[in-house]
Amino acid sequence: ARRIPPRPPVRPAAGPAPVPSVLRVDVEEMPYLLDHCFFRQRPGWPDEADRWPIVPATTVIGHLMEIAERAVPGMRAVAVHDVRLLKWIEAMPAVEVPVAVRQVAPDRVEVSLTGYSRAVVELAPGHTPPPEPWPVDPAAERVPELRAEQLYSERWMFHGPRFQGVSELTAIGDLHVRGIITAPEAPGALLDNVGQLLGYWIMATLTERTTVFPVRMDRIRFHGPDPRPGERLVCSIRITEVTDSTLTADMQLVHDGRVWAEFTGWQDRRFDTDPNIREVDRFPGDHTLSTPQPGGWTMVHERWPDLATRELIMRNMLGGAERARYDELPPVRRRQWLLGRVAAKDAVRGLLWREGAGEVYPAEVAVRNDDAGRPLAYGVHGREVGELTVSLAHRRETGVALAGRGPCGIDIEEITERPRATAEMACDAGELALLDGLVAGSADSGPLWFTRFWAAKEAVAKARGTGLRGRPAEYRVVAADADRLRVLTEGRSYEVHVRQVTNPPGLPERRYVVAWTTDDNETGERE
Repeated sequence: ARRIPPRPPVRPAAGPAPVPSVLRVDVEEMPYLLDHCFFRQRPGWPDEADRWPIVPATTVIGHLMEIAERAVPGMRAVAVHDVRLLKWIEAMPAVEVPVAVRQVAPDRVEVSLTGYSRAVVELAPGHTPPPEPWPVDPAAERVPELRAEQLYSERWMFHGPRFQGVSELTAIGDLHVRGIITAPEAPGALLDNVGQLLGYWIMATLTERTTVFPVRMDRIRFHGPDPRPGERLVCSIRITEVTDSTLTADMQLVHDGRVWAEFTGWQDRRFDTDPNIREVDRFPGDHTLSTPQPGGWTMVHERWPDLATRELIMRNMLGGAERARYDELPPVRRRQWLLGRVAAKDAVRGLLWREGAGEVYPAEVAVRNDDAGRPLAYGVHGREVGELTVSLAHRRETGVALAGRGPCGIDIEEITERPRATAEMACDAGELALLDGLVAGSADSGPLWFTRFWAAKEAVAKARGTGLRGRPAEYRVVAADADRLRVLTEGRSYEVHVRQVTNPPGLPERRYVVAWTTDDNETGERE
């Protein structure tokens, strides 16, 4: 079977439908998945894969239940236990996920989508009587600040129309939230909206790590047939635990005054997001992960240390060809490579915005390296960027970039203690004398002054399109103060600005020097 039908299973007259050996996930056969894409792109964007359509966790659970019903004909899935959601199932390109079924008790079947999810499905001839709906204490709650439609119109949720079922935000408290869900038609969308209401609670209550996705559920028990699309259900959520990494809650869905479904131990993973990252998620066409700096360059810090959050950042910032390049890199290189690409794309988009461009999404600007290793920026799918130069650099947790209509160069170097021999290899006798005089005549340390020298040389070399490439002595610092240096090479003089920067709180304490050339960096003066 290429596609599992909606519950209850439709069985042919010849007998029950067979248990599938694979679940095929394909937007051609499951078009509703195009309304469950994590990332926004320019309207009319031709590459749907850049939007990253993913099978919702609750749709996955529906598939597990349907497979269990096929394994035991004549029985209904009335509950799922010990749900584990291990990995997102991507819908583009299409994938066939192996199915494994194992009966663990007369009324229970363990179903796995191998490598992605598993659960123990409880089967019975019919549903059990429901519990009583939870009581409401009006004194312990307040009116939500948002209306339900704002969740979607203001992009607090990424879901498209076929998954937009939260129709009322009724009340919110310190550890609970209530709302109304209008059952959508898409498979799994009703339960997905329960997760959306939980997501609203954490966004309304906390400021950091507010991006959440389900990873496990202890139990979901159903007490009746599925509501029809368009029917309204009351959803009540009680928060049971909030840690740095997880959000756990219990839920009830009440239909026509009776509990239809009850959830115990729904656990979301909290990702390393902050208000700036959320703004980029909501409005990527006019927000950046980098921060513009005086002098026209941009700087980004890695505020997402865990690998899962880095994957989300990567997919939001890179187009298809760049993602392929990222996947080819050794894991140890991916972190700083991504920082450099983020900074470079943001620098180019900043240049375009200063020139009057409207929204420019990250995927509309791509960056590659030419045969000499120089970064080149270009537009994708009709985006025109014109003739420009982009320069980028990265160290540790920080990336910087500079974009301009003429030659430009930028570098970042960490301020560290270095042996005297390092300075002697990088500088000639005149530079060493200048360096020693600067150290003696100011409160700044020797490592800081040498880092300024080195970063300035590298910035000029990048502006010339070569890089130092082991020839630092060909670039000579002939004058310097704490804010700018003059560098000579091949008889030409370049002015370079320098600035000391540090990592923000929460990252390792490090100090750097950023050096960058200016629009009129080449003065024309000869040595």
